[in-house]
Amino acid sequence: MRRGIDIRVDDRVLSAEYRALREAVGWRSVEATDAVLQGALDRTWSATARDQEGRLVGLVRLQDDAVLYASVWDMIVRPDFQQQGIGTKLLETVLDRTRSRHLVSLVATPAGIRMYRNAGFTEESRGSIPLVWRPGE
Repeated sequence: MRRGIDIRVDDRVLSAEYRALREAVGWRSVEATDAVLQGALDRTWSATARDQEGRLVGLVRLQDDAVLYASVWDMIVRPDFQQQGIGTKLLETVLDRTRSRHLVSLVATPAGIRMYRNAGFTEESRGSIPLVWRPGE
């Protein structure tokens, strides 16, 4: 992994940092006030990658019931920090936290599929097929 990057667990992510990270990778903007978005961010567990100045360069969020199920969301690494092991380290951090769950799920972007498959994720789970609904689309 790139030197000078600190992986932090249970790190609070501010709404402005989150918006900037999404914008850096070309994801659509979040249609919510900063207060509403901050509430959502505070209700999820996060692991972050920060540079030596504390700037957010990578993030993974986890929704977790702490017993049965967990969902991985927002695996994001700034483009200028990609392909340097940061995403893999963030994913390993999440998997270490969720090893005792019955099922851990995620929605992959094309850029992350190889990393997720290498970590053991598959498109099917014992005959179950994940489905996604996007309200408003």
